[in-house]
Amino acid sequence: MNERAPTEMVDLERRAAPQQKRSQVRIAKIVAATKRLLERDEADTITTTAVAAEADVPVSSVYRYFPNIYSIHRTILEEFKIETDRIVSSILEDPEEQDWEASLSSMIFGLRELVANNPSYGAVFRLTLMTHELRAVRQAWNLRLASVLATRWRRGLDGFHGGNPDVVARMAVEIYCAAEILIFEARDKPEEGEAYFTEALMALQRYLEPYLAPGQD
Repeated sequence: MNERAPTEMVDLERRAAPQQKRSQVRIAKIVAATKRLLERDEADTITTTAVAAEADVPVSSVYRYFPNIYSIHRTILEEFKIETDRIVSSILEDPEEQDWEASLSSMIFGLRELVANNPSYGAVFRLTLMTHELRAVRQAWNLRLASVLATRWRRGLDGFHGGNPDVVARMAVEIYCAAEILIFEARDKPEEGEAYFTEALMALQRYLEPYLAPGQD
């Protein structure tokens, strides 16, 4: 029986925070197995039973650490968030990068490469549109990323002017997220995905241009 996106609140927290190396290794196996399935199958057809078989562990081991399949998805989404934060912060904190357009391009290219090299990230990111609890996780991350940009702009960086930094930052993040879904959906059509990527970058540049001054830090 498939574990479809829930219509009510479900527990997304891991059941245990293991200290023993053996338990940590088993959790890593479960997460890695789920990623492999996400790369091969439709996300909403993957069950804990399938994950256990792929990881070569008893189903009881999966439930020992994860209350449901969505909890595993959240773990992967949290990993994705850490990687995207690393990419964004490395670019924003680069003292050599003073042009916001170049910074934006670097961030978008970096995030695109991250998803391209890790198809499971794109799959679980898509699930955030289908699953209430995962959507809440994504929205919390979007707000945090928007806050990073807004804080930067309130400090006068990138020559921000003429708008509300909180609103502009939130809109920029949401534009990117919407485009990321389109690009992932076109993963089997490289030319179409490339076209969506080019349009997304252009849309962000044109949206931000009235608020950010070129060549300023």
